[in-house]
Amino acid sequence: MLEGIGITRKNASESLRHAFVITASGFLILTAMGYFLGFGYPEVDYYWMAFYVIVSVPLQEIIFRGILQTQLYRFGRRNAIAASSILYSAIHFGNPLLLILTLIAGLFWGYSFSMYKTLAGPIASHAVLGVYLFLFVL
Repeated sequence: MLEGIGITRKNASESLRHAFVITASGFLILTAMGYFLGFGYPEVDYYWMAFYVIVSVPLQEIIFRGILQTQLYRFGRRNAIAASSILYSAIHFGNPLLLILTLIAGLFWGYSFSMYKTLAGPIASHAVLGVYLFLFVL
């Protein structure tokens, strides 16, 4: 059952390699944004950051990619990726920039999940890009 929602090590190395490309591209985009918008250096709450990486990111990926996207495949792979990414980005509605960034990232993570059937890569990329975004850009 857990394998059906992407909680598996099967294809994890391929998924992580794909996530590296997504993450590197995300770094370039976020760094350019930070350069043009001004880098932020907020006070860091390391407890919140640990919660974000250990609990929030995996939970978001399980819900939006593992469960929701998987259930939406009956409407077609592209539709499932688009719908789950739109709903994922909608939870970030308080910040228009974050809304756009999460939609774009969600599409890439959704595609990765659809290709490799594991959440290993999307979780790793989501955690790394999220921490970078919170530490230096927002």
